[in-house]
Amino acid sequence: MTTFPWQQELNKCVKCGACMAVCPIYRQTGREEMVARGKLNLIERINPEESGYKKSNAQDALPPGWIEAVDNCLLCCSCEENCSKGVKITDIIADARHWQTEKQGLNPIKKSAFSLLKNQVFSLPRFLKAGSFLQWLLWRRLPRHSGLVRRLPLPGFDDKTVIPALPKQHLDDYLKRQQSTMNLKPVLYFPGCATRYLYPQMGLDLIYVLAQLGFQTVMPQELNCCGMVTWGAGDQNSNQELQQRNLEVFRKHSEIKEIVTGCASCGHALKEYDELPEDCKILDISEFLFLHRDKLEELVGAKKLDKKITYHDPCHLRKGQEITSQPRWLLKLIAGENFVEMRHPERCCGAGGTFGLSHKELSREILAEKARDTDDSGAEIIASGCPGCLLQLTEGAVVAESKWQAEHPISLLADLLRKDVR
Repeated sequence: MTTFPWQQELNKCVKCGACMAVCPIYRQTGREEMVARGKLNLIERINPEESGYKKSNAQDALPPGWIEAVDNCLLCCSCEENCSKGVKITDIIADARHWQTEKQGLNPIKKSAFSLLKNQVFSLPRFLKAGSFLQWLLWRRLPRHSGLVRRLPLPGFDDKTVIPALPKQHLDDYLKRQQSTMNLKPVLYFPGCATRYLYPQMGLDLIYVLAQLGFQTVMPQELNCCGMVTWGAGDQNSNQELQQRNLEVFRKHSEIKEIVTGCASCGHALKEYDELPEDCKILDISEFLFLHRDKLEELVGAKKLDKKITYHDPCHLRKGQEITSQPRWLLKLIAGENFVEMRHPERCCGAGGTFGLSHKELSREILAEKARDTDDSGAEIIASGCPGCLLQLTEGAVVAESKWQAEHPISLLADLLRKDVR
């Protein structure tokens, strides 16, 4: 974090309070320092270039209130979407976290987790595969919803905390057995960690839909995490390392101009990369399908899903990428009149990457609003284009004892194309 350009950004804020109307954390806490203008005021008062704070001086510990304010942010971009001055609030807060990390060190748990993202030997996929053989000792499968809840008492997890069931095979394993169809036009697929290692069927559904449209999916095994989670935690070094690894893969396949992802957070992160190959386009799957809507509408025909569906806007899709109409077009294509809008589809679900783990109570309060809106819509399915949101929404259904399920639109579409009705 430096005086330029962040000091200029801080100076843009006129403290109008427009962010108060949309901040999910302020809505729950009512505390001024939890809203964007309060956070920016604190950051401006303790500016690393002007405050005299030194990393080496132990007496210059950051004030607890400053740390709490910077830490209590979902980076959901709601404030930015509502800011008339265009202040880059999430970038400022992310850089403030970077400065805090530089001064005080990274949380040991996050440091260990991020090392798995970068380690080529003891890697994330190997760690998760090992966990898949042990998970049934501590967790049990939910009867209606995808995911697991604890079987035995565990620190940090209550009896309604939902975690994904760890599959024994990842998306890469399935793709090794698939035969390539070289006569189809290639599209590079960036699955993201959650789809790749936790929800491989979601990735297979996307690949199936693309094949029906006449596209060959190319998913290089060298792809890494997009870096969004490290950026949000303030670990800029890990973020840059992951970005450079992915950029090398993109350059290696620079003849493929379209990179498609089914993860809202990954798409938001990739679109922020510097030095993308020339003419390279990052497309959310809903964007890509909308570009080929004539062919897709022909494939779907008169088939419609016979369940009532509503939609939750992922923050990184709506506010980060300004994509709102394409997912709705897709769901109307899938469900027709069975698609209904919920009240406040734009509100954050409370996941916020690792926020839902580190701030469970506050995250649940935000999630409860979304669960009530889903209940009121009368929907049997809530669709969303972010795996992180889907996991959070599943927990919302469990906590609220609701019967609706969370699904990715691409999975609904794949099921519709595979058979007449779901």
